[in-house]
Amino acid sequence: MSALAPTEAKHLRRAITLSLEAARSGNRPFGAVLTGADGSVLAEGGNTVATTGDITAHAESAALRIAGTELGTEALHRTTVFASGEPCPMCTTAMYLAGVERVVFGMPLPRANAAFPQDARSMNVRTRDVLALLPHGIEVVGPVLEDEAAAAFPANA
Repeated sequence: MSALAPTEAKHLRRAITLSLEAARSGNRPFGAVLTGADGSVLAEGGNTVATTGDITAHAESAALRIAGTELGTEALHRTTVFASGEPCPMCTTAMYLAGVERVVFGMPLPRANAAFPQDARSMNVRTRDVLALLPHGIEVVGPVLEDEAAAAFPANA
């Protein structure tokens, strides 16, 4: 899709690294980096659903939760989320409610779902589909660096 600026590619690659760390810990391979309007890193998160038992412990939600708790919810406005994979409907809605301005993702949802064919609960609701239901949107950029993001998935989906 669209080309990323060098700093944006760096943030997305960090999210991909966080996804690899999540996978090594026994979680699904998802990572996220939240940046402020100036490009500074506000928070990072990795998926910890399997290790914590918290079904809401997705990478994007974790980064939002950390930044909101440490910096206040106003700090979430006009931010960008760099996600190793396309955000699920829950995380997309959380980003919308938080006032995130932009999301940049690596692995598209259909390809990520294909890596886990045994999961009957996979949702095929795309980020753009969720945002289309809301009064104002979030700029969506992706997939970008898709093959790099896929490296964290089983059999390199």
